[in-house]
Amino acid sequence: MEKLEPDDIEVRQVSVEESGDLMTFLLAYYYPEEPLTAGTSPPEPDAADKEFLLSNVPFGTCFMALQAGRIVAGVVAGPKDDHEPEHMIEEARKHAGSKWGRILHMLSAVESATDVCRRFNVPSSIHVHALGVNSELRGHSLGARLMIAVAQRARDLGHHLVSVDCTSVYSARLVQRLGYELINTIRYVDHLDDSGQQVIRPPPPHESVQTFVLRL
Repeated sequence: MEKLEPDDIEVRQVSVEESGDLMTFLLAYYYPEEPLTAGTSPPEPDAADKEFLLSNVPFGTCFMALQAGRIVAGVVAGPKDDHEPEHMIEEARKHAGSKWGRILHMLSAVESATDVCRRFNVPSSIHVHALGVNSELRGHSLGARLMIAVAQRARDLGHHLVSVDCTSVYSARLVQRLGYELINTIRYVDHLDDSGQQVIRPPPPHESVQTFVLRL
């Protein structure tokens, strides 16, 4: 593992002009290991999936960590409101039959079960959609620094809640260390399509989508 000093890293917002650079990084260090992507064929993410992630950049809620000008970690987050469960159901219907549609099928079930804005009686929240760290630099708290940056940005924007659907056991461990509260768990083996088949089949050790919240 590469030696890294805290002063070596700059954490800042991703600009719209840097969206392509962020996606290049996520394609290398997020998507290949992300359980929803890895657990659904084909291996490459759909264009609609990538388009959705980058649609969050203009909100100013996405951050990256840079070392000597290169991206070494990135987080995608954006706002949602109390209409999100209905919106997700519609999006899942719109993309039915595609890889992204199968992923949305599960995320829609998660959103309906959690419904964080109504559950916590807040008009909106910031939701973390993706977090990736360069595999050579893991263990240096880069993910934690990005999550802290998102929470601070959420406070600055007047939100009272940050939420995240942890599809990976590793991201779940991270947010628990940061004080997030677990509010819901859906096991992959229990999420079935209309024919009774398991929708997402991620590799071990990932077994569930766990939703966490941080009250600000």
